[in-house]
Order: sequence, then structure tokens, then C-alpha cells
Amino acid sequence: MNDPSCRQVSPFIEGFSLTERVLMRIGFYGFIIIGAYGIFLHSIPWGVAYSGYAVCGSLAILYSLCAHCPYPHKLSTCLFLPTSVVKALFHYRPEPMSRLDKVVMTVSMAGLVVIPQYWLIKEPLVLAVFWLFCAPVFVVIPLSYCRRCRHTDCPFNMVKAEVLECP
Repeated sequence: MNDPSCRQVSPFIEGFSLTERVLMRIGFYGFIIIGAYGIFLHSIPWGVAYSGYAVCGSLAILYSLCAHCPYPHKLSTCLFLPTSVVKALFHYRPEPMSRLDKVVMTVSMAGLVVIPQYWLIKEPLVLAVFWLFCAPVFVVIPLSYCRRCRHTDCPFNMVKAEVLECP
């Protein structure tokens, strides 16, 4: 029997448009590059360290979050990388994310934003450009994507229980 309340709930996202993918990738990788640039302006060793962290942190995010995500593996669409890259790097892990996966993903993501702030505060223009790239990413993800995302085990998923219970 169909529950009439199910028709009133917004549906899951079935895929991401080319525009959504391009804008998200520009924003995400843009703030990482600007963060590294801001650090390099003051310290080459710390710039190299942050760049290494960005590569390792991005891979950690891919392993802990994206390997569990149905979008690149079942729907051939991904906001952060071409699906062929995600599939080549990590096999699909359909089981729920472990606590360790959730911690690694959250800490890695937070570090990408927080670490450069010490150096960026010394360069107001670079700081502004950093947040010009960063803010839309971290506003659009929870306000748009997380509310309709099929990756229901993600710690940031905000899909309402009614949606999960609908057929």
C-alpha cells in the first residue's frame, strides 16, 4: 500500500549534472590549492607538508567515504572525481561505514580547511579567495546534497527518516 506522505518527501538525488560536478570540483580542489599557496608564501616546508596532507587526506576521504558511496559505483556519477578514477582506486564497499571510516573522513576534511588558516590570516586577500572557494562547497553540500543523498550511512547525511521508510 502506498503511503501518501511518501509523495510529499523530496526524492533522492539520482545523479549529478556536469555543472554540479565541475563547480564542486573547482571549489573543493580550488580551496586546497589556494590553502597550499597561502602556506607556501610563508613557509616552503609547511607548504610541502600541507600539500602532502592534502593528497593523503583526499585519498583517506576517498577510501573512508567514497568507497562506500553508491554514486560512483552504482550510478556512475561523483562530485569529487571522475567515476573511473574512484573505481580504479577503490573497490565498492557496500557495508556501512565503520566508526574509524567516519572519524578519518571527518578529520581529513576538517584538516584541509583548518590547517591553512594560520598562514592565510597573514594574507587577507588569499584568505578571502580561499573562503570564496571553500564556503560554497561547505554550504551547498549540507543544504542541498546531504538532504537527498543515497549514501545514508555518511555521518553528514540528513535524509529524513520518512524518505528512508518509503518504498
